[in-house]
Amino acid sequence: MRSIQTGLALGILAIAGITLTGTAQAVPSFAAKYEKNCSYCHNAWPQLNSKGRKFKERGYRLKEDLAAEDKTTPYYEAGNFPISGLVISRPYDKADSGNRMVRAINGVALFIAGPVDKNISIFTQIEAEDEADFAPEIGSTALSYRFNKEATLQMTWSQANWADGYGFLGNHFRLTRGSVGVIDQGFGDADGGGGKLRSKRQNVALTGRIANDSLFYNVGFGGVADNVEGTSGYTAGNGTSMNARIAFDVKKNIMLGGYILDGKAGNMNFNRTVVDAQADLKNIRIQAAYAMAEDDVIGGTDKNNAYSIQAYNVMKTRKGMPTWVQLVRLDSYEQKNGLDEYNELTLNITRYLAQNVKAYLEYWDRFDTPTGIDKDNRLTLQLYVGL
Repeated sequence: MRSIQTGLALGILAIAGITLTGTAQAVPSFAAKYEKNCSYCHNAWPQLNSKGRKFKERGYRLKEDLAAEDKTTPYYEAGNFPISGLVISRPYDKADSGNRMVRAINGVALFIAGPVDKNISIFTQIEAEDEADFAPEIGSTALSYRFNKEATLQMTWSQANWADGYGFLGNHFRLTRGSVGVIDQGFGDADGGGGKLRSKRQNVALTGRIANDSLFYNVGFGGVADNVEGTSGYTAGNGTSMNARIAFDVKKNIMLGGYILDGKAGNMNFNRTVVDAQADLKNIRIQAAYAMAEDDVIGGTDKNNAYSIQAYNVMKTRKGMPTWVQLVRLDSYEQKNGLDEYNELTLNITRYLAQNVKAYLEYWDRFDTPTGIDKDNRLTLQLYVGL
């Protein structure tokens, strides 16, 4: 039965490649404005390359935009509204622990982003998913004021380290159905009650690049996970947090970094300390992160660790456009003060049908669980069309 399901999903993927290749060629607003392919900023959309990180950090401007004010034309003056869209389809989804699901339309999203003037830029996302009955809601949102390359003031409703463009610790850069394990854990649940590193929170940050552009930093102050008003106090779900991120480009293609999130929700303290690395070796990108978490719990402290290692290979055309991406990731994490350990494997093969259209087949396997917890696996076919 398993081989039949796998064959069916592979067949659907092949058909999708035939039918979508010649019909879906929509270009997102940034690529359209600058008349560049998506691969100019992405090594495998949505993962960024070094040019893409700099473009994001400049407030969605190219280097030449900063050298000539007249080229940094606000979208509303140019008559080019900065809106892009995304449609997600999940026609096949089957977990061993659940029923087979057909999510012909899994979600839709609209992105509004770009420079308002030479210093101010915005990003906001409006999204609707089938799991929430397609009710529209505000996704990641950022308002930025760029003083210079060394300092940008940023107000966000998103992950605390939203400014970070290296990809592994940012959920909006993921290449898979599931999030990277390190940022997908609530650990001891003190951060707003089940909060994760990928959870949204109100945050005010100062970010930029120093040390001859080799050191990226982001330092912020905000609320706890999923608290939309960023309220302090001793009520459960309220609180404050501090966060700091550094990423050092040891070489052009190698980064070493660290991240700290420390705060208090109600009367419970929590801390997350992460070290991470990224290396680009020709067409292969290797990413790794190790997290140490400490949460106050009734009667003591809950300490848990997690690590994630991911590698993917990008096959490209002669012009540098991605065609196929093969990905493998191992996630390992602890719960209950390190007593319970989980290990998960993700295998993904993605076909880029156009620069902003892709389809993938993904197999996820929770192959190692604590005694009394069932193992599980999942096979998913998913398609993305960017507009």
